[in-house]
Amino acid sequence: MNLLTDDWIPVRPLGGGACQQITLQTLLCNGQRWLVALPRDDMEMATFQLLICLLQTLWMPSDAQQLIQRIRQPLSAGEFADGVAGWQQAFDLNHPQQPFMQVKGVAAKEVTGMDKLLVGLTGSTSGAFVNQPGQGKALCGGCTAIALFNQACNAPGFGGGFKSGLRGGSPVTTLVQGDCLRTTIWFNVLSETTLDQFCPGWREQRAQPFTWQQPIKKEEVIAGSSIGLARGLFWQPAHIKLSPPDGAGQCSACGRSASQRYRSFLKEKFNFTVNGLWLHPHSPLIQQIKKGQVEWRYMAFSTPAPSWTQIGRMLIEQQVNKQQEGRRVATTVGQARMMSGGRALRLMIGGYRNNKASIIERRHEVLQFNHGWQHAMPAINEIVTLGLEYRKVLRTALWIFAEGAKESGIKGAGVALHEKVDAPYYRQSQARVLNLLAQIDFQSPLPQLAQFQTQQRQLCLQLFNDLSAPYAHHPKLICSLAQARRYLTSSLAKLQPQGEHIDGAAV
Repeated sequence: MNLLTDDWIPVRPLGGGACQQITLQTLLCNGQRWLVALPRDDMEMATFQLLICLLQTLWMPSDAQQLIQRIRQPLSAGEFADGVAGWQQAFDLNHPQQPFMQVKGVAAKEVTGMDKLLVGLTGSTSGAFVNQPGQGKALCGGCTAIALFNQACNAPGFGGGFKSGLRGGSPVTTLVQGDCLRTTIWFNVLSETTLDQFCPGWREQRAQPFTWQQPIKKEEVIAGSSIGLARGLFWQPAHIKLSPPDGAGQCSACGRSASQRYRSFLKEKFNFTVNGLWLHPHSPLIQQIKKGQVEWRYMAFSTPAPSWTQIGRMLIEQQVNKQQEGRRVATTVGQARMMSGGRALRLMIGGYRNNKASIIERRHEVLQFNHGWQHAMPAINEIVTLGLEYRKVLRTALWIFAEGAKESGIKGAGVALHEKVDAPYYRQSQARVLNLLAQIDFQSPLPQLAQFQTQQRQLCLQLFNDLSAPYAHHPKLICSLAQARRYLTSSLAKLQPQGEHIDGAAV
């Protein structure tokens, strides 16, 4: 199965119709508009990423003008042929010597089922997801290639002795969404001029072969900055080799008929070291000062808090100091900001929340920001900050009620109600925050911000009353409840609009 010539891309027509698999040439050269069509959202996100990396490697635009042209118009047959020339063997899943994202000669005592390649399908935490029985039984070539890529780039290693990708075990990916699959892919392909600005030095490393063409050596120590763009985008940290495919049948992952299916693979532990950072263009970076040293790490979902709470890390860059973390947005988002022309932004966000090698949550969603977003970082930051401040005030009030005031002899409820409030607060705030970001007038944001603050104040009062109601009539808790309510009321008053000015048009 060859990614450049075979029909492996899972799609359905934008206007409605049956799901099917198409070739890369059909996607890029045909004017028909498609959507990715797979049962799992993480596999759909990985399909976007894989296609973006293919186009980044084979059809990198020289500048913004050429990139805009490719977003607007499909490639010609000649442009497609020029792009794939000389690359066919590099993307062959069954290549006899250098199979795509695999290595030859893997020493394994037993084969591993394909379900291990579908992230989160097996293991003690698999119950956190809705997984159909037998989903990883036998995969078509397309689902196999997508799963290989996803495991290597987006998920933790297989366990002890297996490395994760260059971004760590569960990085967050942020991409710009277009109106169909083809435009979405091109929106996230970086031009040469963008790379010159954000990733200087990439040209000198451009000719590096992929890891399956020039494998990583055992115990090798690699400088992250020495890894080339294409090699890094398709980095395979694991020693994996697919077992030979068997005959035709239905793919257990996507449900489509396939001429051959993969049922197992070989894997072995393999150790090497990457020192320092490789700058991945699809992920936000966080910078912190620890023990006097500046450290970089890729953004990850480490708590159940919704994605909007971390919008600052995805959109707003800032310098690191002792009081605040540094931030660098994904290069894809940086390019979109320069090219937006005032248009609205639809930001695709994907990632896993993990506990070591176990996946405990999948996160894949789209956040929309109204036109003018690229000049409205203060207003966007204010929305997120307010949402978090109201939560903080509510939690503190419930903590006061739970703990009381021992020095004053005020008895607390002794029940950690503050630990129970996050889920309902976030659930009832989610749609409100997302709608505000999508609809707010960034040139004049104060009226809508004031309405948002009123709504959040009412939500805090409602949740406080709901959680404290079972204890409200207990004689010994009257004082602690009054104390907590007094704190809540005064703190909420401080968060109400004070006539401040937020310049939505200034960064």
